Amino acid sequence: MRFRGKLVDIGCIQHFTRVVSTISKLAKTCTLRINQSKLYFILSERVVNGGVSIWCELTQGHFFNEFNMEGLAEDANEIFLELTPENMVKSLKSAQNAKWVKMKLTKKHTPCITFEVELPSLTSHSRTVVHDVPVSVIPKRLWDEFEEPEMPDFDVSIYMPPLKVVRNVVDRMKNLSNFVVSAFSGP
Repeated sequence: MRFRGKLVDIGCIQHFTRVVSTISKLAKTCTLRINQSKLYFILSERVVNGGVSIWCELTQGHFFNEFNMEGLAEDANEIFLELTPENMVKSLKSAQNAKWVKMKLTKKHTPCITFEVELPSLTSHSRTVVHDVPVSVIPKRLWDEFEEPEMPDFDVSIYMPPLKVVRNVVDRMKNLSNFVVSAFSGP
């Protein structure tokens, strides 16, 4: 298995960081599914226990300038990793003004996603910061648990404020209760 991606555009780096940050506020661990065209952040806690389900798709072409991956095999050309999104956020905090960010699947003592961040410098020397985020590789026999949920056809449109505002509200309210009740009214 191999994975390597490079984010160059500062807007893409910041957007990717905001998405991961939002997920980290909602879940302690999640699954990162990588295939040729997309990255998925998946969380499916037991709904019976009041758990949350998240299915977040990121099209690699919208974020990455370079993207290479080889899955487990030709018939299973995907990678499934379990990780702590908070560790990714900590790694990406240094990347807010970066020239570029590389993400690679590496094997140090354990499997890791390694973030290489090139920071701007006032001198001619470049400064590169490296962060290793430990991950667990999910075996192929468990991949069926991470299929896209079936969504019913719905006829609802909701105008929401920007993701940054929603994230701040959720972050402040999460200490008040374990549950959120939303009410909407029509025109």
